[in-house]
Amino acid sequence: MSDGILTAIQIHPIKSCRRIEVDSIEVTANGIAHDRMWQIVDAAGVPVTQRQRRGLAVVQPELIDGGLRISAPGHGPLDVAHPTANDATVKGLLGDDVSCGDAGDDAAAFFTAVTGEACRLVAITPDTGRAVGLFPGRTVSFVDAAPVVVANTASLDDLLAHASAPFPMERFRPNLVVETDSPWAEDTWKNFTIGAAQLVGTLPWPRCAVPQIDQDTSERSKEPALVLRARRWCTAVPNMPAGLRAALEGNALFGMASSIEPAGAVVSIGDALSVQTTAEALIPPPT
Repeated sequence: MSDGILTAIQIHPIKSCRRIEVDSIEVTANGIAHDRMWQIVDAAGVPVTQRQRRGLAVVQPELIDGGLRISAPGHGPLDVAHPTANDATVKGLLGDDVSCGDAGDDAAAFFTAVTGEACRLVAITPDTGRAVGLFPGRTVSFVDAAPVVVANTASLDDLLAHASAPFPMERFRPNLVVETDSPWAEDTWKNFTIGAAQLVGTLPWPRCAVPQIDQDTSERSKEPALVLRARRWCTAVPNMPAGLRAALEGNALFGMASSIEPAGAVVSIGDALSVQTTAEALIPPPT
Protein backbone atom coordinates (compact mmCIF):
# COMPACT_ATOMS: atom_id res chain seq x y z
CA MET A 1 0.00 0.00 0.00
CA SER A 2 1.37 3.43 -0.97
CA ASP A 3 1.81 6.22 1.58
CA GLY A 4 1.99 8.85 -1.15
CA ILE A 5 3.20 9.61 -4.64
CA LEU A 6 6.09 11.58 -6.12
CA THR A 7 4.60 14.59 -7.91
CA ALA A 8 7.64 16.78 -8.69
CA ILE A 9 11.41 16.55 -9.08
CA GLN A 10 13.43 19.74 -8.95
CA ILE A 11 17.17 20.12 -9.45
CA HIS A 12 19.20 23.27 -8.93
CA PRO A 13 22.40 22.81 -10.96
CA ILE A 14 23.92 26.04 -9.59
CA LYS A 15 23.39 26.53 -5.88
CA SER A 16 21.00 29.48 -5.31
CA CYS A 17 20.09 29.81 -9.00
CA ARG A 18 16.86 28.84 -10.73
CA ARG A 19 15.49 25.33 -10.64
CA ILE A 20 15.01 22.84 -13.47
CA GLU A 21 11.95 20.61 -13.28
CA VAL A 22 12.40 17.07 -14.62
CA ASP A 23 10.25 13.95 -14.95
CA SER A 24 12.91 11.54 -13.72
CA ILE A 25 16.38 11.68 -12.19
CA GLU A 26 19.22 9.29 -11.44
CA VAL A 27 20.54 8.75 -7.93
CA THR A 28 24.28 9.43 -7.66
CA ALA A 29 26.93 9.04 -4.97
CA ASN A 30 26.36 12.73 -4.10
CA GLY A 31 22.54 12.64 -3.99
CA ILE A 32 20.78 13.11 -7.32
CA ALA A 33 22.26 13.95 -10.70
CA HIS A 34 23.07 17.59 -11.49
CA ASP A 35 21.81 19.04 -8.19
CA ARG A 36 24.00 21.81 -6.69
CA MET A 37 27.04 20.63 -8.64
CA TRP A 38 28.05 24.27 -9.21
CA GLN A 39 28.48 27.13 -6.76
CA ILE A 40 29.17 30.86 -6.98
CA VAL A 41 31.88 32.17 -4.65
CA ASP A 42 33.31 35.59 -3.85
CA ALA A 43 36.94 36.64 -4.07
CA ALA A 44 37.66 34.86 -0.78
CA GLY A 45 36.07 31.60 -1.94
CA VAL A 46 32.99 32.06 0.27
CA PRO A 47 29.59 31.01 -1.17
CA VAL A 48 27.43 33.75 -2.68
CA THR A 49 23.75 32.81 -2.38
CA GLN A 50 20.29 34.34 -2.46
CA ARG A 51 20.81 35.19 1.18
CA GLN A 52 23.04 38.04 -0.01
CA ARG A 53 22.05 38.37 -3.70
CA ARG A 54 18.41 37.56 -4.28
CA GLY A 55 18.78 38.32 -7.99
CA LEU A 56 20.44 34.91 -8.37
CA ALA A 57 16.92 33.44 -8.26
CA VAL A 58 16.38 34.40 -11.91
CA VAL A 59 19.68 33.06 -13.24
CA GLN A 60 18.56 30.16 -15.44
CA PRO A 61 20.86 27.17 -15.97
CA GLU A 62 20.23 24.73 -18.80
CA LEU A 63 21.87 21.31 -19.00
CA ILE A 64 23.92 20.86 -22.18
CA ASP A 65 26.46 18.25 -23.22
CA GLY A 66 29.57 18.74 -21.12
CA GLY A 67 28.29 21.57 -18.98
CA LEU A 68 25.70 24.32 -18.62
CA ARG A 69 24.19 27.18 -20.59
CA ILE A 70 23.45 30.08 -18.24
CA SER A 71 21.38 33.20 -18.77
CA ALA A 72 19.71 35.97 -16.79
CA PRO A 73 17.69 39.06 -17.72
CA GLY A 74 20.17 41.28 -19.54
CA HIS A 75 22.98 38.70 -19.39
CA GLY A 76 24.05 35.75 -21.55
CA PRO A 77 23.42 33.16 -22.72
CA LEU A 78 26.83 31.69 -21.97
CA ASP A 79 27.94 28.08 -22.41
CA VAL A 80 30.21 26.84 -19.62
CA ALA A 81 32.17 23.58 -19.76
CA HIS A 82 32.16 21.44 -16.62
CA PRO A 83 35.67 21.42 -15.12
CA THR A 84 37.26 17.98 -15.08
CA ALA A 85 40.02 18.58 -12.52
CA ASN A 86 40.36 20.32 -9.18
CA ASP A 87 42.27 23.59 -9.33
CA ALA A 88 40.52 25.59 -6.58
CA THR A 89 39.60 25.30 -2.92
CA VAL A 90 36.49 27.13 -1.70
CA LYS A 91 34.16 27.02 1.27
CA GLY A 92 31.00 24.99 1.51
CA LEU A 93 28.07 26.61 3.25
CA LEU A 94 29.08 24.84 6.46
CA GLY A 95 32.48 26.53 6.29
CA ASP A 96 34.26 23.35 5.20
CA ASP A 97 37.04 23.41 2.60
CA VAL A 98 35.95 21.97 -0.76
CA SER A 99 38.40 21.06 -3.53
CA CYS A 100 36.73 21.75 -6.88
CA GLY A 101 37.23 23.01 -10.42
CA ASP A 102 37.08 26.64 -11.52
CA ALA A 103 34.73 27.29 -14.48
CA GLY A 104 36.88 30.00 -16.07
CA ASP A 105 37.00 33.74 -16.62
CA ASP A 106 33.91 34.05 -18.84
CA ALA A 107 31.71 32.47 -16.16
CA ALA A 108 33.36 34.67 -13.55
CA ALA A 109 32.59 37.77 -15.61
CA PHE A 110 28.96 36.67 -16.03
CA PHE A 111 28.34 36.32 -12.30
CA THR A 112 30.33 39.42 -11.45
CA ALA A 113 28.00 41.37 -13.75
CA VAL A 114 24.87 39.73 -12.30
CA THR A 115 25.80 40.24 -8.64
CA GLY A 116 27.82 43.45 -8.81
CA GLU A 117 30.72 41.91 -6.91
CA ALA A 118 33.77 39.91 -7.95
CA CYS A 119 32.62 36.30 -8.23
CA ARG A 120 33.72 33.02 -9.71
CA LEU A 121 31.82 29.87 -10.63
CA VAL A 122 33.18 26.53 -9.43
CA ALA A 123 32.03 22.95 -9.84
CA ILE A 124 32.21 19.57 -8.16
CA THR A 125 34.47 17.15 -10.06
CA PRO A 126 34.87 13.37 -9.75
CA ASP A 127 37.85 14.05 -7.46
CA THR A 128 36.05 16.37 -5.03
CA GLY A 129 34.78 13.91 -2.40
CA ARG A 130 33.05 16.46 -0.16
CA ALA A 131 31.73 14.95 3.08
CA VAL A 132 29.65 16.47 5.91
CA GLY A 133 29.20 15.22 9.44
CA LEU A 134 25.41 14.95 9.31
CA PHE A 135 25.67 12.16 6.73
CA PRO A 136 28.78 10.12 7.66
CA GLY A 137 30.20 7.86 4.99
CA ARG A 138 28.52 9.78 2.15
CA THR A 139 29.67 12.48 -0.23
CA VAL A 140 27.60 15.49 -1.22
CA SER A 141 27.64 18.29 -3.77
CA PHE A 142 27.40 21.98 -2.85
CA VAL A 143 24.17 21.36 -0.92
CA ASP A 144 23.95 22.93 2.53
CA ALA A 145 24.39 19.45 4.02
CA ALA A 146 21.66 17.03 2.89
CA PRO A 147 21.92 14.87 -0.24
CA VAL A 148 18.21 15.52 -0.87
CA VAL A 149 15.35 17.39 0.78
CA VAL A 150 11.90 15.79 0.54
CA ALA A 151 8.79 17.98 0.89
CA ASN A 152 5.16 17.02 1.45
CA THR A 153 2.35 18.83 -0.39
CA ALA A 154 -0.02 18.27 2.54
CA SER A 155 2.32 20.26 4.79
CA LEU A 156 2.42 23.09 2.27
CA ASP A 157 -1.39 23.05 2.17
CA ASP A 158 -1.45 23.35 5.96
CA LEU A 159 0.77 26.43 5.82
CA LEU A 160 -1.26 27.99 3.01
CA ALA A 161 -4.48 27.52 4.97
CA HIS A 162 -3.05 29.80 7.69
CA ALA A 163 -0.88 32.17 5.64
CA SER A 164 -1.57 35.83 4.87
CA ALA A 165 -0.67 35.36 1.18
CA PRO A 166 -0.12 32.37 -1.12
CA PHE A 167 3.28 30.97 -2.08
CA PRO A 168 4.34 27.88 -4.05
CA MET A 169 6.43 24.88 -3.03
CA GLU A 170 9.34 26.22 -5.13
CA ARG A 171 10.07 28.79 -2.42
CA PHE A 172 11.54 25.94 -0.32
CA ARG A 173 13.79 24.67 -3.15
CA PRO A 174 13.20 20.96 -2.41
CA ASN A 175 14.37 18.07 -4.57
CA LEU A 176 11.55 15.55 -4.27
CA VAL A 177 7.95 16.61 -3.68
CA VAL A 178 5.49 13.97 -2.55
CA GLU A 179 1.74 14.16 -2.26
CA THR A 180 0.22 12.60 0.86
CA ASP A 181 -2.96 12.94 2.89
CA SER A 182 -1.09 13.71 6.13
CA PRO A 183 0.40 17.13 6.94
CA TRP A 184 3.77 16.91 8.70
CA ALA A 185 3.93 13.12 8.40
CA GLU A 186 7.41 13.57 6.89
CA ASP A 187 8.68 14.67 10.31
CA THR A 188 8.43 11.03 11.39
CA TRP A 189 9.78 9.26 8.30
CA LYS A 190 12.96 7.30 9.05
CA ASN A 191 13.35 4.58 6.41
CA PHE A 192 11.28 5.04 3.27
CA THR A 193 11.37 4.37 -0.44
CA ILE A 194 10.38 6.38 -3.47
CA GLY A 195 10.24 4.06 -6.43
CA ALA A 196 13.58 2.24 -6.63
CA ALA A 197 15.35 4.67 -4.27
CA GLN A 198 15.92 4.01 -0.58
CA LEU A 199 15.95 7.05 1.69
CA VAL A 200 16.72 7.70 5.34
CA GLY A 201 15.12 10.76 6.89
CA THR A 202 17.68 12.47 9.10
CA LEU A 203 16.48 15.92 10.12
CA PRO A 204 13.53 18.27 9.55
CA TRP A 205 15.21 21.06 7.62
CA PRO A 206 15.80 24.49 9.24
CA ARG A 207 14.86 27.43 7.04
CA CYS A 208 16.61 30.75 6.44
CA ALA A 209 15.18 33.83 4.69
CA VAL A 210 15.44 32.38 1.16
CA PRO A 211 11.81 31.07 1.09
CA GLN A 212 10.69 34.70 1.27
CA ILE A 213 12.22 35.28 -2.19
CA ASP A 214 9.96 34.69 -5.19
CA GLN A 215 11.90 32.15 -7.24
CA ASP A 216 10.43 33.45 -10.50
CA THR A 217 10.92 37.20 -9.98
CA SER A 218 13.47 37.52 -7.12
CA GLU A 219 11.07 39.83 -5.24
CA ARG A 220 10.98 39.47 -1.45
CA SER A 221 7.76 39.03 0.55
CA LYS A 222 6.77 38.48 4.18
CA GLU A 223 5.47 34.96 3.63
CA PRO A 224 6.16 32.18 4.33
CA ALA A 225 8.19 33.60 7.21
CA LEU A 226 5.09 34.70 9.12
CA VAL A 227 3.24 31.41 8.93
CA LEU A 228 6.38 29.39 9.55
CA ARG A 229 7.00 31.40 12.70
CA ALA A 230 3.44 30.74 13.83
CA ARG A 231 3.24 27.03 12.99
CA ARG A 232 6.69 25.51 12.53
CA TRP A 233 9.04 27.30 14.90
CA CYS A 234 11.66 25.22 16.68
CA THR A 235 12.17 26.70 20.13
CA ALA A 236 14.22 24.07 21.95
CA VAL A 237 15.62 20.61 21.17
CA PRO A 238 17.64 19.92 24.33
CA ASN A 239 18.40 16.30 23.45
CA MET A 240 20.19 17.14 20.19
CA PRO A 241 23.98 17.58 19.89
CA ALA A 242 25.15 21.15 20.41
CA GLY A 243 25.92 21.78 16.74
CA LEU A 244 22.50 20.67 15.59
CA ARG A 245 20.81 22.57 18.39
CA ALA A 246 22.42 25.75 17.12
CA ALA A 247 21.11 25.07 13.59
CA LEU A 248 17.59 24.14 14.68
CA GLU A 249 16.69 26.32 17.65
CA GLY A 250 15.31 29.68 16.63
CA ASN A 251 14.49 28.52 13.12
CA ALA A 252 11.44 27.26 11.25
CA LEU A 253 11.43 23.69 9.93
CA PHE A 254 10.07 22.51 6.59
CA GLY A 255 10.96 19.38 4.61
CA MET A 256 12.99 16.31 5.56
CA ALA A 257 16.74 16.22 4.92
CA SER A 258 17.52 12.71 3.73
CA SER A 259 20.14 10.42 2.31
CA ILE A 260 19.28 8.54 -0.88
CA GLU A 261 20.68 5.40 -2.52
CA PRO A 262 21.64 3.27 -4.39
CA ALA A 263 23.65 5.09 -7.03
CA GLY A 264 22.21 4.30 -10.43
CA ALA A 265 18.60 4.01 -9.29
CA VAL A 266 16.12 6.22 -11.14
CA VAL A 267 13.14 7.96 -9.55
CA SER A 268 10.29 9.29 -11.67
CA ILE A 269 7.17 11.36 -11.20
CA GLY A 270 4.37 8.96 -10.31
CA ASP A 271 6.59 6.67 -8.21
CA ALA A 272 5.05 5.45 -4.98
CA LEU A 273 6.22 6.58 -1.55
CA SER A 274 6.36 3.78 1.00
CA VAL A 275 7.35 4.36 4.64
CA GLN A 276 8.96 1.37 6.35
CA THR A 277 9.96 2.79 9.74
CA THR A 278 9.17 5.96 11.65
CA ALA A 279 10.64 7.93 14.55
CA GLU A 280 9.28 10.49 16.98
CA ALA A 281 8.89 13.94 15.44
CA LEU A 282 11.47 16.48 16.54
CA ILE A 283 8.77 19.09 17.24
CA PRO A 284 5.04 18.46 17.70
CA PRO A 285 2.79 19.03 14.70
CA PRO A 286 0.89 22.32 14.68
CA THR A 287 -2.70 22.29 15.85
